[in-house]
Amino acid sequence: MLVELIHNPASGTHDEFRLDVLSHAFQACGAEVRLGQTEQDGRFEIHPDADLVCLSGGDGALRLVVTSMARSGLAKPLCIFPAGTVNLVARELGYSSDPEIFAREIMAGFLARDGARLAAPLVTSDGQPFVACISAGPDGQAVARHSPALKQRIGGAAYAWSLMKLLTNWPQLSFSLAVEAPGGLKTQLSSAAFYVIKAHHYAGNWTLAPAADMASDIFHVISLTRARRRDFFRFLAVVALGRDPARLDFVQSLPACRLTITADDEPTRLAAFQVDGDMLAAQPREIRMTGQTVTYCLPLPD
Repeated sequence: MLVELIHNPASGTHDEFRLDVLSHAFQACGAEVRLGQTEQDGRFEIHPDADLVCLSGGDGALRLVVTSMARSGLAKPLCIFPAGTVNLVARELGYSSDPEIFAREIMAGFLARDGARLAAPLVTSDGQPFVACISAGPDGQAVARHSPALKQRIGGAAYAWSLMKLLTNWPQLSFSLAVEAPGGLKTQLSSAAFYVIKAHHYAGNWTLAPAADMASDIFHVISLTRARRRDFFRFLAVVALGRDPARLDFVQSLPACRLTITADDEPTRLAAFQVDGDMLAAQPREIRMTGQTVTYCLPLPD
């Protein structure tokens, strides 16, 4: 059995020692390991003889791996050793952060075949896959303005610090959203901030869409009709308390298979978006389900 172990050497959370421990843990389970690494343009190659693709990284690196696999048509089981800042997908699928436990549980899941597989329908933003979330609004601007050096030192708290610094120059954005539901029903929304949610978790243990699930063939659009300072921090407080933000009178939550996004003014056209914890290079125009899937190898605990 050949495991393609992919890592992101440019990541602020990259740990060569833990990667080496993980490699040896797979070998102790009887696997052969081949090391690979991500490239920012997503055009790295995965060995065609690999039986299992294992990413050591976070959601941003996972997006690159999924993009590469989708582009090449490579249908291999995939797993994620949580080595990024937040690790939303790894959290949802129950992967251990202990290298030896992770390797044992993944090897057991691999041998169980269909008994430990999850087929996750693929969602794209202007044709490019993403795995957990896209957002535009105050937190999107915070991701765009965060300090990578600070992120390396304090992890996800760097985003919170960046958000606090926005208080003196709060973004005022205006989007028009066309949301298409699975049954074909179309809804027009005016939005000051919005989230496109595929994974169950957001920014750690928070949940914006309780029904969100990696295995679902839909995504969820969470739209704020207003996002002034007091509105946005009220929204965050409700989410932090574990409640559904759709209970707020300025929040709408809709299941969707397609979303079209239009910026209504020049400041909004210049606004940053975040995708899987990274800054999106350009504002997306269309987000949609594709009919493709990526298959995750699930862990089987001892």
